[in-house]
Amino acid sequence: MHVLARYNNPMLLSWFRDRRRQTLLAAPFPTWWEGFLAKNVAHYGLISPTEQTNLRNITRILIAEKQWQGCGSLFVTEEMKVTIAAQAALLLLGNDHRYFQHVRKVVVFPTEFRTPVAEDGWEDDGLSETPLAGRAVDRGPVLLAWDEVLPEGRNPSGGVNVVIHEFAHQLDFSERLTTRAPPLGDGELESRWQDILTTHFEQHHHAISRGKRNPLFTAHAADSLAEYFANACEAFYCRPATLKQLYPEVYRLLAAYFKVDPLAWFGRRG
Repeated sequence: MHVLARYNNPMLLSWFRDRRRQTLLAAPFPTWWEGFLAKNVAHYGLISPTEQTNLRNITRILIAEKQWQGCGSLFVTEEMKVTIAAQAALLLLGNDHRYFQHVRKVVVFPTEFRTPVAEDGWEDDGLSETPLAGRAVDRGPVLLAWDEVLPEGRNPSGGVNVVIHEFAHQLDFSERLTTRAPPLGDGELESRWQDILTTHFEQHHHAISRGKRNPLFTAHAADSLAEYFANACEAFYCRPATLKQLYPEVYRLLAAYFKVDPLAWFGRRG
């Protein structure tokens, strides 16, 4: 009993985890991994040298601490892991958010996949007719279609990024971002967090119901506040100038939450 208690001690487990991370990050970053970043993650060339170092470290931790599984006869290569983990790492540059601790597994499909029936576990054989490029499961895996991940990582100008979208859902699951304000270091913003998100979501839902299109937010973003938040995160990281111009309050909220300013990244590129 004493042995079990010792190894279930949260402080001891945290110490072992931190030691493993220190050992991992003490080794040189693989040069071929940096090649994957330069080729497949456009944001890597936009962020500052300090942020690049931080992103490399976060990428290594995510690769080491998550299980990686291929589906549909797909073998998950190092390039796939680096490309996916680095895009997810963008959400952690300003705050590590415990490295998505509730995400144990990343499942990669070669292309769009049919989702499991909502009432069943994600591994159940009963599948819906809805094809998706990504899905996030609360306290479960992130599912991604590689043929969507790669082009979106290389070209953010389309304003969509399935990795950012699904990992934004995971932040929402763990921190309940669509039901309460996270710590922002700004009391005024925290008090308005829920109101700003809800108001903009309702406006978008109303516009979509009337057949209007939006340059940033998809029709799917009108389905729920959770989908609106994930879509907003895509816009924040991929088309920050447009988001700030059209929805300055939403941009300000996300900049305070993620503690980064993507507009400066794209401005650096000119």
